Amino acid sequence: MWYLASWQAVLLSIGLVLLALLSAIWWRQQTYRWPVVVGICLALAPAASWWSGLTFQVADYRAGCDGLCSGYAGAPIPFWRGETAGSEFVAVLFTANTLVYVVILLGWGMVIRALVCALPRGTRGGGFRRFVLGLALVVVPLAVSPLVLPPPEARVRGDPQRIAINAQREVYMYSNQSPSPILRVGLEDVRPRKDGQPGMRVCLRLYTYFYLPIGHMFLDMTAEGVHSNAGGVLPLEASCWQ
Repeated sequence: MWYLASWQAVLLSIGLVLLALLSAIWWRQQTYRWPVVVGICLALAPAASWWSGLTFQVADYRAGCDGLCSGYAGAPIPFWRGETAGSEFVAVLFTANTLVYVVILLGWGMVIRALVCALPRGTRGGGFRRFVLGLALVVVPLAVSPLVLPPPEARVRGDPQRIAINAQREVYMYSNQSPSPILRVGLEDVRPRKDGQPGMRVCLRLYTYFYLPIGHMFLDMTAEGVHSNAGGVLPLEASCWQ
């Protein structure tokens, strides 16, 4: 995650535009269909950026804050700020986030083309094998990306961070309640337990394949904050605090 001020986003955007131009030049040298490739990437990038704002959401949180810390949405550059910031959509950050996706799409397309073109041509079934390889190079990295890249989460420090780390080690205790396999979790907040017992409740956002959010997990930690003695999985529309 890149937490940028507006002026930093402008500087980053300039560099990303240059990278995108260099990638477009590479595509022009490789195929006469380069305008189609570049056009598709330019069309998909804003959609992917907006999708990240719907998928990667961190609500306003209390852990380590005086009152509420402002949440955010979007990745890898958050462009929507939470309620304590007035639910503000920051256009310059959205633009920078979109340019990140432009560069990713053009760059990954370059990798796919290089690998597909490396297959021998003229052999029987070669076209089908190239199609399958290209499709696999698109679908598989998207599916398993949660195993590699962490999602956005609440930025906490000190004792709440220690408790949250211990809670994430015990996700396996309640993972069988999840409707889909849990590939990654993101911290939402750390607050006092609801049952009045000493200790803290940790709330995690659950992600499965393709970074699809599938719900929340709450873990009630002991007073020492080392182990969980209660917990469960809630639907995505539910709250850990109600």
